Amino acid sequence: MKDIKYTRLDELLDDNLEEFEPSESSITLKTVLIGIFLIGFFILFVFYFNTNLKLHADGKFSRRISMINGKLKKLKYKNATKFEDFYFRKSETQFLQCSEFLEDNQTSIDQYVSHGRLRRDKNTTFPLKMDCDSIKTRLFGDLPAFESLGKSIAFVRNAYTLYELQEVFLSMNWHPDHFFCYALDRKSDEKMKKSMRKLDECFENVIVLEKEYDFDRKGHRQDLAHFDCLERLLDRNWSHAITLQNFDMLIKTPRQLSDLSDLLNYTSIMGFDYGLKDRYDVTADWTPAGMKLLKNETGVPQEILHKKMVVRKSLNEVILSKMFVKSIFEKLNIDKVIQRFDDDKRFGVDEMMIMTLYENYLGLDGQMESNCVKEREDKLTRLNYWNLNQPDGVNPDCKSNWLRHSLCVFGVEYLKEISESPMVLGIFFVESEFDLLMFSANKVVEDFDFGTVLCVREMMKSGKTGKNPDTDWLASNFPQFREMEIKANGTFVRGSIEC
Repeated sequence: MKDIKYTRLDELLDDNLEEFEPSESSITLKTVLIGIFLIGFFILFVFYFNTNLKLHADGKFSRRISMINGKLKKLKYKNATKFEDFYFRKSETQFLQCSEFLEDNQTSIDQYVSHGRLRRDKNTTFPLKMDCDSIKTRLFGDLPAFESLGKSIAFVRNAYTLYELQEVFLSMNWHPDHFFCYALDRKSDEKMKKSMRKLDECFENVIVLEKEYDFDRKGHRQDLAHFDCLERLLDRNWSHAITLQNFDMLIKTPRQLSDLSDLLNYTSIMGFDYGLKDRYDVTADWTPAGMKLLKNETGVPQEILHKKMVVRKSLNEVILSKMFVKSIFEKLNIDKVIQRFDDDKRFGVDEMMIMTLYENYLGLDGQMESNCVKEREDKLTRLNYWNLNQPDGVNPDCKSNWLRHSLCVFGVEYLKEISESPMVLGIFFVESEFDLLMFSANKVVEDFDFGTVLCVREMMKSGKTGKNPDTDWLASNFPQFREMEIKANGTFVRGSIEC
């Protein structure tokens, strides 16, 4: 063992260093081989990745991808700092200056119009979070605390399209003391139906009827749906109901409507006119007895049972006292009279029934007894601007320069007038899937100017709405109001009211 010699490793390497030093050609070859290996490995990895993703779509990897996609989807929701941010991009609303429009600032209006009115585009509309907390944030997250109201209103609306607009309308009228009932069209898309029914889940004072209706451009099933809603609301504590259609927009605050109800007492508001004879069956028996209108005819005077009722007409949008509505359900076979008017062969059938029942004395509580036959315009319910016998389209006589069905389409140009109007409803035109002009503050054409709706909400939020009418104004414009005042004093004599 003593003869064995150990050589240090570094000495060995030093002695043979020249022998193991690679040549330049071998280095180049190695580099090429390594590159080929890495490229091949990359191709195999990609192939394996794609194959594995398909083979394990339900595995952990696919769940990870789904989770990432879910996070990306959430990024599509708006980070809203103002109410309109929930529905439009900031770049779209940069020229929406509601406070300036309300002052009739023509420079601001022209700037907004020239850059393009706000239109709801299905391709760019942001998805809305539909959990209850998110809906509540949108509806009243920017509103001041609610104070108790003296009188509660029941809002009864037939709806069939554009959930976003319905949500904005609800936000404008929202108060925990008010009640809301919706009837849906069976032809509405599933997203619309699902979104509307979510409101029913989230709020105790919102009802969305399970039954769906076959609405059409002729007004069919409008009365039926409204009265189904009214029946559902009978056990709730409200004083007046307002009947609405899809695009009707109220232009008074929740408190103003409550105060108006207190002022009206038991009065219902609608206009008086004769029914157009091509809209109902003039050959039918229009006596209460012939129609089997009354549930119980015992003790009913013969002059009521056998007197032919005069078919009357106004608007579908009316304000009804609960006393009158309750009496209808208690004393009348309402289904029979609805069927009589809801004639599938006729047009405009939704503007006669309630007026006919109100203005022909049937012994109903809260009903007008004077039987006024003189035509009276409803100057409270609906704000609109007529331009008769002119074609649809561009019209310089309208501030918005646009006419639909003889009515000026409301754009931001009308906001100052809306803010000063004593009326309850502003009617903005909207082109519906039925190609129907639907009325109330005139009805809003959502693909014409959604900005008008947003600004009216801002107007209401800031308390810049028109004043409510007083008793003198109501008495001078509505004979039924004068009659109810006299009845309240206990001095009413039938036939004493001048229409």
